[in-house]
Amino acid sequence: MKSFKELIDLAKKSGKKRCVVVCAHDETVLEGIRLAQSLDLIHAVLVGDEKRIKELASSIKLDLKHTEIIDTSKDEQALETSLNIVKSQGDFIMKGMLSTSAFLKGILHRTYGLRQGNILSHIAVLEIPGYHKLLFMSDGGMNPKLQIKTRIDVITNGIRTMHALGIMEPKIALVAASETVNPDMPETTDAVQIVDMHRNGEIPGCVIDGPFGFDVAVSKKAAEHKKLKSTIAGDTDFLLMPNISAANIWAKGLIYFARAKAAGMVSGAQTPVIMLSRADVPETKLHSMALGVAISRPL
Repeated sequence: MKSFKELIDLAKKSGKKRCVVVCAHDETVLEGIRLAQSLDLIHAVLVGDEKRIKELASSIKLDLKHTEIIDTSKDEQALETSLNIVKSQGDFIMKGMLSTSAFLKGILHRTYGLRQGNILSHIAVLEIPGYHKLLFMSDGGMNPKLQIKTRIDVITNGIRTMHALGIMEPKIALVAASETVNPDMPETTDAVQIVDMHRNGEIPGCVIDGPFGFDVAVSKKAAEHKKLKSTIAGDTDFLLMPNISAANIWAKGLIYFARAKAAGMVSGAQTPVIMLSRADVPETKLHSMALGVAISRPL
């Protein structure tokens, strides 16, 4: 998949899906909704302050004629209501004007949340000038401590997401500061074990290699210069980053300094979960909703 245009085309073929938006009284979120509706991707269910939603919609010329609005005065009520709707009659859920911590607390709630046993992990999808296809990256938003089991679960979530998009044998690079295995850098020692598990058939449906420096993962020339042989080098689909800070900072660096286009979601729940920063632009929200539409089935 080379671009977000291809992703949007795939989403269109999937048919219009029901997107439940928590605390939808946010101008940027509503601008993203307007873009998605203009492409006939979603039927939006807006949960939140109805008066404020209508005021903001009017200011950006968002037609609410065929949009369902559920008026709630408190964030907690909006979140519980949204989760109950998406579990019974929605395809995916999206965070609006509420904090990430509050949103995730609801997603993980034992009674009305969307957790289904396995861990949840954040996936950033990037269209980067100079790279020949969309690049998936984890985990920059959910798991602060990556022990080897967590890394494997994050990889599994990534594989299932990419399979849902038709990427049936994704190439997964285990990224570190270098290719040298160092006991003081657990991402390198874990990478060796994960690659061995993959070779033994324990992690199917993909190709895994590493540890790699970022340069080797995305540049065949860098791999050749370092005299490293790998079918992944320069053709990576998915980067398992060494930790949450590296993933978060690097993704934002690519967006702000390299003009990368982006989407983001949380994988591993009963439905796709669109969780973005309130600072993200409407285009990012559109791409993320297209991602939700394209894979809106249990992941």
